[in-house]
Amino acid sequence: MKSPLLHLFALAWLPFLGGCFSWFRPDPPEYPSVTLPSGLVIRDQAVPEAGPEVAPGDLVAIHYDLWLADRTLVESSRSTGMPLSFEVGAGVVPAGLDEGVLGMRLFGRRRLLVPPALAYGAEGRPPRIPPEATLTFDVEVMEHVRAP
Repeated sequence: MKSPLLHLFALAWLPFLGGCFSWFRPDPPEYPSVTLPSGLVIRDQAVPEAGPEVAPGDLVAIHYDLWLADRTLVESSRSTGMPLSFEVGAGVVPAGLDEGVLGMRLFGRRRLLVPPALAYGAEGRPPRIPPEATLTFDVEVMEHVRAP
């Protein structure tokens, strides 16, 4: 018959053993920031290895978080659970977001630093986005339908 003390001793070591296995997990890759000629800065966070890339005319649904330069969260599709759907290149979203999703794959994640000229410009989007605001979008492609 096994002693309850032995079981207790074995259970006490579990948290320490769990930490040992983290040594074998690979670090996620670090992707460099890329500045496009338009001034848009792109930094990939997760890049799937396979699948078609988003191209002009494709339909996408993305989850996004929109931040001001001071890290104030302006809006988030994640909080509502409703991804934003749009046709890439149709001009229904800020130009920086349109340009920023090009080349992404399904379930890819990317951070976009969007200059005012590619965001909402001199007008802003009162009351939440001031004029001449540089915006940060954290985006993830949730759906991708290629253009016919």
